[in-house]
Amino acid sequence: MNLEAFGNGWKFSAASAGNSWSLLDTRHGEELFALKYARLNNVSEADALQEKCRFHGKLDNQEVEIESQNVYPFGGEAVIGRTYSLRGNLLEVKVDIKPGRGETVRDLALEDVVFSGGFSKLEMISALPEPGQPWVKQTLPPADGVIWQNTTPFAVLILTKSDGTVLELGCGGDWWRTCGCGNTAWSIEKTAECVIVKRQVVAIADDVEIERRPWRFNYYIAWNRNSASNLPPGKDDIILEFDPQIAGSCFTAPAVRKYLRKMIRQQLDKTGNIILKTTDVKSCDEASHLERPGKKSLRHWDLSELFALYSWANRALGGERTFTVELPAESIFRKLPSGKYLANTPSEAMVREL
Repeated sequence: MNLEAFGNGWKFSAASAGNSWSLLDTRHGEELFALKYARLNNVSEADALQEKCRFHGKLDNQEVEIESQNVYPFGGEAVIGRTYSLRGNLLEVKVDIKPGRGETVRDLALEDVVFSGGFSKLEMISALPEPGQPWVKQTLPPADGVIWQNTTPFAVLILTKSDGTVLELGCGGDWWRTCGCGNTAWSIEKTAECVIVKRQVVAIADDVEIERRPWRFNYYIAWNRNSASNLPPGKDDIILEFDPQIAGSCFTAPAVRKYLRKMIRQQLDKTGNIILKTTDVKSCDEASHLERPGKKSLRHWDLSELFALYSWANRALGGERTFTVELPAESIFRKLPSGKYLANTPSEAMVREL
């Protein structure tokens, strides 16, 4: 049975011709982006066999989760597994790499991300700031060719089309994972037809001794139009103010997660939609926030935790009421598709048969 996920103006489905998945703008009949295949130990994932592809539609018809697993049918039978989570105009991707029996991961390139069409503006947040420092956005050159490359990943890439469509690619919250290992290489190439993002996250020479271990990487893609968000609250809306002095300031910290969910649970028996006015997205080095007590410093950032809070709160409210997040007026993210996603009420995301 062939299935696809769909929402307001988009559909996400398995693709062909060298792509694994693609997202189509159904209002304009054009592809917004495509995900290619990964490469593990110099062998393309296209040579692997699909062992699993399961679609899970949530009961509220506002979230779809797709679990896929591709297995190399030779060697130690290495596995590349992914979880795609779609809610509104947001796709979150979790990639799990399990080396085969007796194998180690020495070469790993994540799937290329190809954004289709011409773009009038390309911008980037090139790196995670030091904790407590502001986010800095820069404009990339408009010429064709390789317009950016580095040994470390960028934090966020923002692409704007002439019709106002904006696409945003962000690295996962676990920055320390995204940095990978060895001679890593990240690049962005622009052509007249598309923008291609390449991500070599593991590159270790054969004469270097390494342990056999699994790998995990996360990233997200958000899309939207240049339209207004953060509408004025209604008369019955409940405004919650986040006080970082109560439980710290990083949304990923277990104490902050517990505090925010407790705030929302206290409103469940009331009426009116809930709006959380919060501090800006931030980076942090405290490894205990990631429940890794053996480490002291692991850099991460907390936008993905706001995604998780948004999803959890709207399920808890049961569909008749909504939960949204309002970032500060000066926040870069408030104006990006990710911030507009958090500020807008949930829209549909469902599964259907092709």
